[in-house]
Amino acid sequence: MHNVDLKWLIIWVTVVGNFISMLDSTTINIALYEISKSLNEPITAVQWVVVSYMLILTVFLPFFGKLSEVCPRNKLYASGFLIFSLGSFFSFLSHNLPMLVTSRCIEAFGASILVSNAISIIASMFKGQNRGKALGMNGAIVAFGSMSGPALAGVLINYFGWNTVFLPGCIVAFIASILSYRLIPSYHPPVENNKFDYKGFLYFTIFLFSLLTTITQGHVWGWSSEKIKILVILFIISTILFVIRELRISYPLIDFDLFKIRSFTFGNIALNLSYWGVFGIGITFPLYAQKVIGLSPMITGFIVLTFSLSLIFTAPIAGTLAGKYGSKYLTLAGGIMFTLALILFSMFNTSTPIWKMVIAELMMGIGNGLFQSPSNMGVLSKVDTKHLGVAGGTLALARNTGMIMGIAVAINILEILLSYFTLNNVLNPFLTAYQYTIRILACFAVLCTSVAFLAYKDEN
Repeated sequence: MHNVDLKWLIIWVTVVGNFISMLDSTTINIALYEISKSLNEPITAVQWVVVSYMLILTVFLPFFGKLSEVCPRNKLYASGFLIFSLGSFFSFLSHNLPMLVTSRCIEAFGASILVSNAISIIASMFKGQNRGKALGMNGAIVAFGSMSGPALAGVLINYFGWNTVFLPGCIVAFIASILSYRLIPSYHPPVENNKFDYKGFLYFTIFLFSLLTTITQGHVWGWSSEKIKILVILFIISTILFVIRELRISYPLIDFDLFKIRSFTFGNIALNLSYWGVFGIGITFPLYAQKVIGLSPMITGFIVLTFSLSLIFTAPIAGTLAGKYGSKYLTLAGGIMFTLALILFSMFNTSTPIWKMVIAELMMGIGNGLFQSPSNMGVLSKVDTKHLGVAGGTLALARNTGMIMGIAVAINILEILLSYFTLNNVLNPFLTAYQYTIRILACFAVLCTSVAFLAYKDEN
């Protein structure tokens, strides 16, 4: 096989890791109600099937990103697929909630290995336009995995039961573990890089776990509850200890020197904020479409699919153009496009026709396609090759925290506004709360676009 063709085959195997991790994180959303009935558990308890997966996946991203600079990448990536496959298989066999949550945590460990290392593997194999094209393809597949998951889950649950939503990931991951071990080049780092900051990782785990748990569970437990107060205290203490630790040692878990690179720092912030809009609208629009307009889940799913299709088409092209012309103008155009899309979403009412919804989803997909892959390219463009593992892990961390925060922020804003408008006897309080929530998300999109412009404004 030609060397170039072999590289693209390796990229496809690598991208599968991101695809199944995102597919698995969204298929379960459709299954929650059936799981609740089957296991005779309240939905508030069953939600930990989702929360535990996202928390474990996100918390361990820097750990496995750093580990890629210590371990051979082919063995590490193959182990990620294998662990994910085992977790999926145990999830399929689960017959009670503790077993299911534990199995999901095993899945998340494997997914964290895959997500944290995919970008660094891709970036290490290509440069210039081909790197942009590969990163664009990765971004499109990640988005497609997250958006196509509910449709796949609906079919499997309808015909075979909720347990079967875990089988596709189990089978694909097992096959991919063999292929990745055989195909991905082994990278052996210098001896001086073989130290790992375990104490820093402990501080970081407490810091991120307390932060994300507070964000995801604050509206459930109550923002003034004892649990939230304890989590906030843990967050503050662990943050201080982590920063002090990382600044003092010579082998930090997160290399703060990378944040001296403006495009890396502001690019990661912008990428994080962009997912607030994507996942914020992803969680609120289906509620609007079914609750206000009365559309069926199937029709709603087909409307949302417009986003995935337009993103898949746009992202590789944008990545190729970023490799040739840089990220500045593409991220600016993308940010403006998905800001306009959010404004359009916020104007929906009780009689909005489906074609307007499709146009809004189309604009959202094109905007994110223009933004995501050039942003990934811009963040990594000035990072030294030997730091791509940590940089890739940090980039994945920014993306995943953005996903979690986008969902949490949108839900919290929607619930607060819904309570306010209901108490004030506003006509159709849910619709009004939805409209104002999307307007707030649009403000975050403007901030995202501005930060991205600051990140790449010095590009030629």
